[in-house]
Amino acid sequence: MTMKQLTVLTGNSASRLSDVISHLSNAGIDIRAHCLVDNGDGNCKLRLIVSEPDKAIEILETKKLAAVVNEVVIVETDDKPGGLSRMLKMLKGDDIRIEYTYTAASELPGIAVMVFRFSDNTKAVGVLERNGLRLLKAS
Repeated sequence: MTMKQLTVLTGNSASRLSDVISHLSNAGIDIRAHCLVDNGDGNCKLRLIVSEPDKAIEILETKKLAAVVNEVVIVETDDKPGGLSRMLKMLKGDDIRIEYTYTAASELPGIAVMVFRFSDNTKAVGVLERNGLRLLKAS
């Protein structure tokens, strides 16, 4: 089970980032997770998990901001030392590469929420579900 992630190319200034975030918040779209990565050329990739991805894409396009959609896997695991390590060991030996990962806020105490883009999301989902991890669904 995967969810849509938006990636927007934006400048690395607070002003440029604020513009993108404001467009979404003014439309009532909740940002559930984000990751900003500097490309080293004055631009950044802003990765977003939002409450309404299709609506967000429309809004960004009307503001002349291109958004690329990728499928990601959002996993809940124990928020304690070793939680991520145990999860990664489940994927060992299955030839699944992690393209990137970042964390998201959790509503539950003691639970860590992580966003992953795997080389094979479907295969990773199977491994994680067989091992009893909870994957978040699109709402």
